Amino acid sequence: MEHTHNALKANTPKALLYCRVSSKKQTIDGSGLDSQEHRCRQYASLHGHEIAHVFTDEVSGGGDFMKRSGMVALLQFLKKNKTTPYVVIFDDLKRFARDTMFHLKLRAEFAQYNVHIECLNFRFEDT
Repeated sequence: MEHTHNALKANTPKALLYCRVSSKKQTIDGSGLDSQEHRCRQYASLHGHEIAHVFTDEVSGGGDFMKRSGMVALLQFLKKNKTTPYVVIFDDLKRFARDTMFHLKLRAEFAQYNVHIECLNFRFEDT
């Protein structure tokens, strides 16, 4: 039984967590980086994912989502480790990308690296 459990865990992709706040208010109202990371860690544990790395952004206002330092670091990490299967976990769909154009652009970037995306409050489906 232990061998089967270890084999299943070995086939489970490692997790990369991405947490983002866009205002100082979010650090106070429970949607801050620490609380997002905590929820993402719980989700990863529940689904058997070992956490490889946590990426964060603390940015207010608009701007190109793909140029934010945490997202740039995440994409560079994936590029350097493209042979390793990963799941990227977001706490909330709004943390992924609010703008449709950025959402589609980010999905295309992740698809290059065969990355699976999981969000705690939204189910991604490519059907």
